[in-house]
Amino acid sequence: MFRLKKSVKLPDYVKKKIWLKNYPEDFPKELEIPKNKSLPEVFDESVEKWGDDVYRVFYGKEYTRRQIHDWAKRLATALYNLGVRKGDVVAIYLPNSPHFIVSYSAILRIGAVVTPISPLFVPREVAYQLNDSRAETIITMDLFYDKVKQIKDETLLKNVILCNIQGEKLQVQKEDLDKVLNYDELLEKNPPNPPKVKIKPKEDVAVLQYTGGTTGLPKGAMLTHYNLVANGTQLGTPSEVLNKRLGVAQTKAVCVLPWYHIYGQITDVVIPHLRNTWAVCFAQFDPGLVLDAIQKYKPNFMAAVPTLLTFLLMHPKSKEVDLSSMLYVVAAASSPPIELLRKWQQLSGNPLSEGYGLTEASPSTHNRCTPLFGDVPGSIGPPLPNTLAGIVDPETNDFLPIGEVGELTISGPQVMKGYWNRPEEDKKVFFKAGGMRWLKTGDVGKMDEKGYFYILDRVKDIIKYKAHSVYPREIEEVFFGHDAVMDVTVIGVPDPEVGEQIKAFVVLKPQFKGKVREDDLLDWCKERMAAYKYPRYLEFRDSIPRSLIGKPLRRLLRDEEAQKAKEVEKALETRKAEVV
Repeated sequence: MFRLKKSVKLPDYVKKKIWLKNYPEDFPKELEIPKNKSLPEVFDESVEKWGDDVYRVFYGKEYTRRQIHDWAKRLATALYNLGVRKGDVVAIYLPNSPHFIVSYSAILRIGAVVTPISPLFVPREVAYQLNDSRAETIITMDLFYDKVKQIKDETLLKNVILCNIQGEKLQVQKEDLDKVLNYDELLEKNPPNPPKVKIKPKEDVAVLQYTGGTTGLPKGAMLTHYNLVANGTQLGTPSEVLNKRLGVAQTKAVCVLPWYHIYGQITDVVIPHLRNTWAVCFAQFDPGLVLDAIQKYKPNFMAAVPTLLTFLLMHPKSKEVDLSSMLYVVAAASSPPIELLRKWQQLSGNPLSEGYGLTEASPSTHNRCTPLFGDVPGSIGPPLPNTLAGIVDPETNDFLPIGEVGELTISGPQVMKGYWNRPEEDKKVFFKAGGMRWLKTGDVGKMDEKGYFYILDRVKDIIKYKAHSVYPREIEEVFFGHDAVMDVTVIGVPDPEVGEQIKAFVVLKPQFKGKVREDDLLDWCKERMAAYKYPRYLEFRDSIPRSLIGKPLRRLLRDEEAQKAKEVEKALETRKAEVV
């Protein structure tokens, strides 16, 4: 481990945890988080309590915890027999499916480390994560095998385990069958009695979750068993309290988030073992199928991101489906536009809640469950129980007074152990204050007198226009207020005279294409914000580049603008040369 710099003084608002005064009376101010309980132990306990209950529905097929548990133990035995040992990294390269849950549980059961790979990754990206994590075993599906085959010789891979998530025979070339291991055959041939492995929850890494691809090469966040058990306990609390208030016997969820991302893992894979949660799941997000599932199963919970909710509400079925069963829907990963909050309330009759987190915090740190913490649009609410939060100066790490804008920082049991083999990166994000280790989130925010927090933007996305700090999110919110705008992202473009010019990339709703001009939207902004804030340039796009969980990829847009500037400069130089 690295050594932290000198300790920073804690402000009174952190010492006193002023947000606790605004917790509802029935909301716990402190949680008992088991310090010595591993994820496999959590899984075992859930089977003892609810083993024969159906807890997953996948395209109409039902699965009990006991079924999944038995398969996981068989796969764990198989992995151990293949030479996988405690601390080894095993990659899961699968879409949401029972096979993902089985693999996840099996890997952890023998003390190995899960590194989930996005199903959307191309071979180069898969190879990078495999090599950086030093994984020697990968569990994937037959449809992805060609990608793995392309890069296998560039990696340390020894074992390639293939499944077919539809339960059919492996769809691979005959000559490749002897180069892979058949998932189904491994379950059939191996007994459900893997060796018991001693896991130290606070020290042993459970998941190596890659993040940071938008700001450079992805880094592996080391999330321990304790981190994930803690965050599952914290994040499951709002729904538990709300269920008691409303007399709801069981959380019934619809899973729309990808499980390769930590947000989907904690809400859809970990929490259902801590609380008796039933869920209907899909291999990929399809708004029509999700709406059909809501109509059929009447779920009461959904964890989502704003873009997914937007697609749901834009689907023709959204006006026909009864959404009133959705008592608790939380949008996180990026701030939901005010217009989305309004439309969700209008169609479902229930308020939309907001949450906040980051991969390095397993991921959740704040959750404003609206029925519990009030309707405060734009606020992520107070920190979760057992979590400390504050606003600091990004340069000095000194805590700032209430109401001032700075960088959000977090301390709590869900904060990662550190980055995988990146000690220099650890030094950038951790500092010590009040005898505790604090994580700098990279997000610009502020806190009000109630202890409610607000996210304004990413530190690296702040635009400097004539020495003014301009927050893209504020401008985007104004755009979303226009009836014609479906999506928008704002960036700063370097300009030697003013520092950075403000440029907006806008996606129009289909019915407004060709009817709304750039000047119409620029004038809309001019009327609604200070002169130094409104965009000077606007470009219509068919889509906005976003991360796999919906965050706008502003860096890609900045790179595009930089490339355009180079091409213009080169063209001018060529023209000058021709004139001479």
